[in-house]
Amino acid sequence: MTSDVRHAARTALWAGIAGPVLFIVVFLVEGVIREGYDPVRLQVSYLSLGEGGWVQVLSFLVSGALILVFAGALRGVLEGGPGAVTGTLGVALAGAGLVIAGVFSTMPAFGWPPGTPDGFPSDIPPTGYLHVLGALCFFGGMILAPAALARRFWRERSVGWTVYCLATAVVVFVFQGAASSDPSGHPLYPDAVGLFQRIAIVAGLAWIALLAARCLRSDTQESRPA
Repeated sequence: MTSDVRHAARTALWAGIAGPVLFIVVFLVEGVIREGYDPVRLQVSYLSLGEGGWVQVLSFLVSGALILVFAGALRGVLEGGPGAVTGTLGVALAGAGLVIAGVFSTMPAFGWPPGTPDGFPSDIPPTGYLHVLGALCFFGGMILAPAALARRFWRERSVGWTVYCLATAVVVFVFQGAASSDPSGHPLYPDAVGLFQRIAIVAGLAWIALLAARCLRSDTQESRPA
């Protein structure tokens, strides 16, 4: 591998750290500084609405693109074997989901932005359904990827990473499930839906970032002269 190709590959792996960190930092900061926004009660997507919503939209797009770049590099690192296809697909789905959610913002609801009636709207525009599709890809990818790679780490006798992968898949599944709504659009836990969703997001994105860091460390060790 030439030096230019190796540099490009390592840059793509770094994208797997930058994307998740950027997204987490932005929604944590925005959730605190946006006046009237309740991060415990409201989901992250609502930060895309109202004055200053462009910041969260940009975060969706940039973070998603960076995770997609990392997914392309991950396939080369795994080089076949258990989880190579499904693990890479899961990471790519997570990145694509963020991009879709950024392009198609959610609709105003639950009193946000200020002046919006409380509750879930009865008239849902097509963009609302596309935003939900993005969310399904995002969270589904963050469940599929660690679950798929758990088998690979088990075969490599990496017990710590096996447990971490399975725990991540379970945490994302459980907490995003708790942050979901019934068929009428009413949240299952309306007073804590934002908190539960943030736990799922941080768990899944932290796993992607740490996986990228592990790939970088392995690449550094392999490039050292004997």
